[in-house]
Amino acid sequence: MVYKLFDLRIDGSLGKAATLVSRGEGRFDVELRNADLMTTLAKLAILNQAGGLPTEIAGLSTDGNYLVVKQPLAKDIPDQTAGSKLLKQNQHKALAMMYGLLPETTTCSRTVGVLWLNGEGWLVTDLHERNIMLDDRNRPSVIDALVAPVPVEYLRDCRWLRNAVDDARCLREGRPITRIEFGEDVNDDDL
Repeated sequence: MVYKLFDLRIDGSLGKAATLVSRGEGRFDVELRNADLMTTLAKLAILNQAGGLPTEIAGLSTDGNYLVVKQPLAKDIPDQTAGSKLLKQNQHKALAMMYGLLPETTTCSRTVGVLWLNGEGWLVTDLHERNIMLDDRNRPSVIDALVAPVPVEYLRDCRWLRNAVDDARCLREGRPITRIEFGEDVNDDDL
């Protein structure tokens, strides 16, 4: 079992939230901001619905400074450290458990995964070694992360993001991932 503490700040914020922002010319990145209780609870609900490890709200610490949550099925992964090959492998496996993926290339300054859930694409970040744990069947799973909806208008301008969202949708819907190669959808007679 793993317990996690979300620090309640004096300004009312609780943890962090992520937003996908455009940097122009088809470049996008993730910005972090302070989250409130409802944003944090919505994030946990999205992760659980997508297939992350179930999270139970345990309550507040006795001093009222922390929201305490627990993942009763989670176990630590020995030898998984920041930047390790094991962490990268487990990020891939944990996202696959959620019918998501890690794009091979992005324009983001941090590691991001992509999911399809409830008819829209979601970016998943903050996939560090303490947010990927083993489930009760010893499979790497996401216990916590930051999520951000992918604005539909960004898909037009960003190929890696469009492809990743399309692929995540195929995974969620149980369809094979297909990629049209350059020129494959062009009729030579029309040229």
